[in-house]
Amino acid sequence: MDTGVSEQPKGMLESRVSDDVLVEIFLALSAVTRRADYWAPSPGPILLGSVCRRWRAVTRSSQLLWASIRININHPSRFASALDIFRLFTTHSGVCPLEVSITFRNEEEKHHMSSVDMEQCQLLASALAASVERWQHFRTNSHPSFLRRIEQAVAERPSSSTRILETLWIQPYSREGETWPDLGLNVHTTHLDMFAASPKLRYVSLGDGYSFEGDDLPIRLSWQQIERLDIAASFEGCIQVFRDCPKLTRFSVAMAQDCGVEGGVDIVHRSLRSLEMWVDDEPTFDCFFKSVKLPSLLDLSIHFDLAWNADESLTQERITAFLPTCSKLQRLALRIYEVVPEDFHDILRAVLPGLMELEICHEVDEAATIYTNQLLEELTFNHGRQTPALLPNLHTLSLLGEGLNMDPATFTTMIRSRTKENVDGQHGALLQSLYIHIVKDTESIKLQDLGEVKAILGDRADIRMVAFAPMYQSSAFPDLFDNEH
Repeated sequence: MDTGVSEQPKGMLESRVSDDVLVEIFLALSAVTRRADYWAPSPGPILLGSVCRRWRAVTRSSQLLWASIRININHPSRFASALDIFRLFTTHSGVCPLEVSITFRNEEEKHHMSSVDMEQCQLLASALAASVERWQHFRTNSHPSFLRRIEQAVAERPSSSTRILETLWIQPYSREGETWPDLGLNVHTTHLDMFAASPKLRYVSLGDGYSFEGDDLPIRLSWQQIERLDIAASFEGCIQVFRDCPKLTRFSVAMAQDCGVEGGVDIVHRSLRSLEMWVDDEPTFDCFFKSVKLPSLLDLSIHFDLAWNADESLTQERITAFLPTCSKLQRLALRIYEVVPEDFHDILRAVLPGLMELEICHEVDEAATIYTNQLLEELTFNHGRQTPALLPNLHTLSLLGEGLNMDPATFTTMIRSRTKENVDGQHGALLQSLYIHIVKDTESIKLQDLGEVKAILGDRADIRMVAFAPMYQSSAFPDLFDNEH
């Protein structure tokens, strides 16, 4: 059937879109691809300009399209082409603030750097140094020695500084223990200083190469202004961060195991709103939560990865004692392994009524479920009961992993009491979202047992089988709370 639209010449449709609108579309497309996978190739101005003459003219005339520079280097021979691309983008972007990303990837066991490769590497470092005053966001996964080359080149330039830098992301990439480009510099004798004078820097993410072990931090920054920080740190390193970063609102930390860690510290941080922790050592965890008070905390996420012989009861006792001090907590996410039902119940009973979002990822396939009938009944709205239900303000519930072998009828009754039988909210908050991701071939509830739950919530229930429990990012809560919550 001829609609009259399909035969309309492409040029006539394209001509209806102004150059300014076309640029906005290109910028939006690049932003969407970065959010989906930051390190994946994106449709930059070179690719877009190859489509047709008009697009080529539009991309060349828009400096903003060239202000995001993303370079991938997978072999020493690629330094020369990386340098050409970097110079092309810095030229076409004019004086726009830059978003610079330098990504290194290993395709071989170990790279050999020839003298020509070293020369091109140095030229790239010098070109980067010449642009530091335009850096607004800088991300790299390079070996620390490559940053030393940039720092040395910056030091040779008069009055160069990262004065508009807002984001610093350094996570050294490694493959089977090898990181590159390792340029043979001794990177452990001095601090990295090139970002010390960055008055607008707010977000810093650092990998294991910059682990915080105590008061001697491996990089010099204006810590008093940092608001978001992702690091690996010991207990002492965390305490030092809290002392040095009074404006810190989001903190993601992989806590290193401390041998002979000692507490005796009492510190209150009043700005922190979101805390995400990876823990593999129970004494370190115990000291942290025994020593720290976080009265403004809204979002707490803890990933337990304890040794097989760890005393998990110690961590559960500590978190149970800590939760009642978090009077403003709105979201709690726990990734747990070994836990007996009684201890798990105590954790949920310790949560104050204001909690709105809960995620539990259980990674041990056990016949005895932690979601017992007693717990589910305590979560059920029942106006005839003497005591109020647990978590009366819960809006989102996410249950992931293994061992989801709760009783289907009791679980359905709990969900029904918070949805179908609670439409007007007379018993408590209406449950708005439910996530149940069940690892296949485990002792868990069957999908067909959740038919009524799915019927009640419809699209607001994400119930499915998965191959593995999520390693890092949650479907329900993909990011920590930001400053606007």
